[in-house]
This record gives sequence, structure tokens and C-alpha cells, in this order.
Amino acid sequence: MAGIRALQKRMARLEDAGKPRPSPFAILYGSFDAWVEQEVLPGGESGALAADDMVEVVAALRRWDATRIWQN
Repeated sequence: MAGIRALQKRMARLEDAGKPRPSPFAILYGSFDAWVEQEVLPGGESGALAADDMVEVVAALRRWDATRIWQN
């Protein structure tokens, strides 16, 4: 009986490994766009973030999010 339970746990891990993992942005904020709206835009407006630099940073992070590089 213990062998069957071990096999079931192993199969569950294998099935979970095949599923796509959500991005860190999706985990923390729900989506990449939500992160931009909640963190980047207010930071740029308040002057805490350099608005001209953040355009390039957001573009690079958007590519990172789209290519799912965190799964590698």
C-alpha cells in the first residue's frame, strides 16, 4: 500500500512539473500590467523612479515576462 501512495505522489509531482509556472509578476501582482500600474507609474510620477530609464527597464522586463525566462 505504501508503494502505491509513493507512486501517486511521484505522479503528482511529474504532472505539476509539466504545468507552466506563473511569472513572479503574476504571483505578486496578478499580472505584469498590474505591477506597472501599482509600482512603476506612481514611482515615476512621484520622482522616486527615473521615468526615462523606467521605459527601458519595463520594456526589458516585459520581454523577460513574455519569454518566461524564469522557467529556465
